[in-house]
Amino acid sequence: MNDIEVLSEEQLDFLREMMNIGAGNAATAFTQMLQCEVEVRIPTVHVLPAPKAFSILGDPSLPVLCVRMGMVGDAMGALFFIVPDEQKKNLTHLVERATPGLEKKSPDVDLSVLTEVGNIIAGVYLTAIHDFCGLHIYHSVPTLAIDMIQSLLDESFAALSLQVQTIILIENEFIVEENRIRTFLLMIPAAQSVKILVNSIGQAMMAYGAG
Repeated sequence: MNDIEVLSEEQLDFLREMMNIGAGNAATAFTQMLQCEVEVRIPTVHVLPAPKAFSILGDPSLPVLCVRMGMVGDAMGALFFIVPDEQKKNLTHLVERATPGLEKKSPDVDLSVLTEVGNIIAGVYLTAIHDFCGLHIYHSVPTLAIDMIQSLLDESFAALSLQVQTIILIENEFIVEENRIRTFLLMIPAAQSVKILVNSIGQAMMAYGAG
C-alpha cells in the first residue's frame, strides 16, 4: 500500500522510475559543476498527506535553509529544495573547491550556490515529468528562505488552497568522494493539479506499456 491513496502501487513505481532518471541527470550536472565524479543513490519517493511529511523532514520547529520556487504550466503548485543544516557546509565546501577564488568573495556566495543547486534539482525532475508524461511544467525564479519547515509549508498551503493535502517528497543522496550529501525536494501540487498529474502518469504508463 502506498503512502496515500492518490496513486496506485504501479503508478507510484512509474513515478519513482521517472525520478530516478531525473536524479541521474542531476548527478551529471553536479559532476560538471563540481569538476569531480558525483554518484547518486536511487532517490526515495514518497506521496504523502501533508502532516506526515514532517516524519521524514524532521522537527518542524527547527529552521532550515530552503530554496523556494513556484510550479507553473500544465500543473500548478510549489517546490521546495531543502538542505539540512548539517549538509550545507559540505555542499558549499565542494563548490568552493571547484571554483578557485570563490571563498574570497562575499558570504552571500554560499547562499547563491545553494540556490543554483536547488535550481538544477527542480529542473531535472520537472524535465523527467515532461519527457515521460508530456506535461509542460516549469519552475519560477528560485528564492532563498531560512525559516521553520512548518511555517514554510503552512504559507504555501494557504497560498495554493486550503484543500492541499498531497506532497510528493523526494529524498536524494549524492556521494562526492567521502561526502554523502542528503537533500529533499518537495513538490506540492495545488488541489486542482493533483488529478492532472495522476491522469498524466496513467496515460504515460499505457503509452510505455507499463500499465
